[in-house]
Amino acid sequence: MLASLSLLLHFASTLATSPSIHTDLSCRFSLTAWNVSGDSQNSTGAPLVLGQDGAVYDGPSYQVTSTFASYQENVYPTLSLSNGSLRAYRASGVWETNATAVASGGLLSWYTSPLFNRDAARIYSAVEQHDAGVLGVAAYGFDNLWSLCLFGGAVPGVTQTNVVFNVSADTNTSPHELGYDPHSCWKVALHLVPAGNSVC
Repeated sequence: MLASLSLLLHFASTLATSPSIHTDLSCRFSLTAWNVSGDSQNSTGAPLVLGQDGAVYDGPSYQVTSTFASYQENVYPTLSLSNGSLRAYRASGVWETNATAVASGGLLSWYTSPLFNRDAARIYSAVEQHDAGVLGVAAYGFDNLWSLCLFGGAVPGVTQTNVVFNVSADTNTSPHELGYDPHSCWKVALHLVPAGNSVC
C-alpha cells in the first residue's frame, strides 16, 4: 500500500514539473520492447501484443503484454493513451480493453469486458526519450523500470515472454510463486510506434 502511494505521489510530482510527459495522445499506436543493452535485433525493438492470461470467452478476460515472437496473435493491433489510461482496440476499432494498474514485480496486464465498463487505471504516460528520438511508455512517471521475463505457458515446455514492471532480483518470493525468475529478465524500454501515417 505504501509503495503504491509512493509511486502515485512520484507520478503527480513528475507531471507537475516535466513538460515532456503526456497523459493524452491524439494518435493510435503499437508498442515495441527495446533492449536497453543495445542488443535489439532491429531499429524499433521487439513487437508487443496482448497475450493470453486466463481468457474467458463470451465474458470478462485478462491479457498480458507479450512479445509477438512468443504469442503470435494480434487481436488488438492498436492502442491509445487517454487521460493517463492505456486502451486497446480490436481490428474492428472496438474498444473494451484497458490496462490495469501495474505493481512492482507485476505484469503489464489488461482487462476486457464486453458486458460492462470498468474504471481504467490512470497511471500511464508517454515520455519523450531524447536519446532514442521516440516516445516511451511510463507507469507512475517511470519509463526505465520495464523488463521482459520468461513465463511458463499453458503448454509444457512452451514459454511466453511478458512485460514486467520494476523487477527486483533481490525478491524473497520464489520464481515458482512469481511465475518467472527475476534473474533471467532483461531491461527494456517500451517504445510507441504510431499506427499507419499518424504522428504522436
